[in-house]
Amino acid sequence: MSNIYIVCNSYQPNTAPTNRVLSFVRGFSELGIEAEVVFLTPNSVRSKVDKHYPLITFKYMWKNLHFSNRIVNKLAEEYYGWKFARSLKPGDVVFLTNFGNIFFKVINRKGVKVVHEKTEHPDVYSFKGFNVNRYKREVKKVDGMFVISTALKDYYASLGLSIDKIEIVNMTVDSNRFIGLKKQPSEKYIAYCGTASNNKDGVDELIKSFAIVHKVLPEVKLYIIGKTPDKDDASGNLNLINNLGIKKSVVFTGIVSAAEMPQILKNAAVLALDRPESLQAQCGFPTKLGEYLLTENPVVVTKVGDIPLFLKDGETALIAEERNPQDFSSKLIWALQNPEEASKIGKAGALVAMREFNYLNETKKIIDVIKRLS
Repeated sequence: MSNIYIVCNSYQPNTAPTNRVLSFVRGFSELGIEAEVVFLTPNSVRSKVDKHYPLITFKYMWKNLHFSNRIVNKLAEEYYGWKFARSLKPGDVVFLTNFGNIFFKVINRKGVKVVHEKTEHPDVYSFKGFNVNRYKREVKKVDGMFVISTALKDYYASLGLSIDKIEIVNMTVDSNRFIGLKKQPSEKYIAYCGTASNNKDGVDELIKSFAIVHKVLPEVKLYIIGKTPDKDDASGNLNLINNLGIKKSVVFTGIVSAAEMPQILKNAAVLALDRPESLQAQCGFPTKLGEYLLTENPVVVTKVGDIPLFLKDGETALIAEERNPQDFSSKLIWALQNPEEASKIGKAGALVAMREFNYLNETKKIIDVIKRLS
C-alpha cells in the first residue's frame, strides 16, 4: 500500500477533534495499516501523543520551533504545510482531518491522492486567512470525502463532488473508558458536559428546562461540566440562573479531566443535551452524545440533525422538541420519577452507541476508500 499520512493542525489533548483523530489512529493500528500522523503546529504547551500505537509514527513538523504564539503558529502552519506538501511523492495518500490552507497545498500535487474529513458545515467555523469560497470551489477535486451526517453529505454533493466519493463516517467513541464503571453514592443530579454554549448546545434552554424540574423535584441538582463562566459571562446564563431562582441548585464543576469524565457522567441520574436547531446541529453530530449513551444512564436529547436516525423516543433515549422547555423538562421529570423504566432505556441506548459509533467499524470505512485509491 502507498504511504499514508494523517494530517492535523495541532495536537489538542482531550478535545473532540483530537479524540476523533486518535480513534482513527487506533483503528488504523489495530486493523494493521501503517500510517504517519503529521502535526503542523504545537499547542500552547507543546504536547505530544504519549501513547504507542503499533504501525503508527508521529511527526511534529514544529519540533524545531522554539517560540510560539497565535501569530507565530499561523505562520508556522503556512510554512510547515508548504514543507510537508513539497515532500509528497506520486502515489502517497493524504488524509486531511483539518480545515486550513494545507488543503490548497496538497490538493493539486500531481499523483497524490487526497481524502478529506469534515464534521461541520464549512460556514460554521470560517476564519481569517482561509478562503472558504475557494475551498468550496476546489473541494470537488478530492479523491474521497468523509462526513458525519446526511445533511453534510448532501451539501458536499451540491458543491459538485461526486456522490460516490462521499462516505458518512459516524461519530466515534471509546467504549473502553466506560467498561466496568459502577455508580458511586452521590446527590441526585442531571448532567451536561461541554462549553456553556447557547447557540451550539442550548445551555440556556437546558437551564430553563431545569427551572421547571426544580419546582417539581427541588432536591435534584443540575451539573454543568466544563469551564465555569466568568463574572462577565457573555452567554447571560449566570444572570438567567439568578433570575430563575435556581442558583443554589446549579453546580458548575469546572473543567474535568478525561480520566475523571466517565465517572462523573456515570454518577448522574439523567444526562441532558438540549441542542437547538441550527446549521451546526443539522450538519454536525455531538460527540458527547456517544459518551452519554455509554454510561447506560437515561439520556434526554432534542430531535435535531441525524439524532433521530439513531435513537428512538422511549426506547433508546428520551427525545424532546428543540427550544421547548416544557417538553424537555417533562422528559427529565419522567426519567427521574421512573428510574427502573428509564434505566432500561439507558441500557438500550448504550447498545446503540456500541453498535453505531464503534471506532473500528468507522475506521474501516476510511481504510476501504484508501485501499481503492492505492
